[in-house]
Amino acid sequence: MKWLIAAAIALVALGSWFRIESTGLWDDPATANRALVDPAATSKVVGDVNSALGQVFSYRYDNTAATERAATQTLAGNARNQYNDLFAQVKRQAPGQKLMLTTKVVDSGVTMLQGEHAQLLVFLDQQATRGDNNQSSLAAAELTVTAQRQGDHWVITDLRTR
Repeated sequence: MKWLIAAAIALVALGSWFRIESTGLWDDPATANRALVDPAATSKVVGDVNSALGQVFSYRYDNTAATERAATQTLAGNARNQYNDLFAQVKRQAPGQKLMLTTKVVDSGVTMLQGEHAQLLVFLDQQATRGDNNQSSLAAAELTVTAQRQGDHWVITDLRTR
């Protein structure tokens, strides 16, 4: 009788195995996306990327070096090249305009997290103040951010406006 129960359990297990294999469930990209199943890893990516964006997209005309240091630590690859091009313009124009920019992440979410790579959708609010004419403006931005884990932190490797 015991062998009959064991055989039934084995048949159910094999049936389940073949059913999962036939549906391709284990090959589904959604099951490979750790953003859906690993809240700790997702939280780490969000924290690192949000912090980096706030640092590299906020500056004071009289202290652009602090922003450049943050960019060196948190940007790599294409994102670094894009940033260098943009920030070269900022360094030329900001002192004359006495420009200050404050950037805050309003919301963000990880759309893909696989291995050492992540992609996020990030919403920013940016407030610019020109000291030369006392004007302020507020703007919203939406970015697709690609990040890569380096050691125990994440660096931004690509930025795309949406």
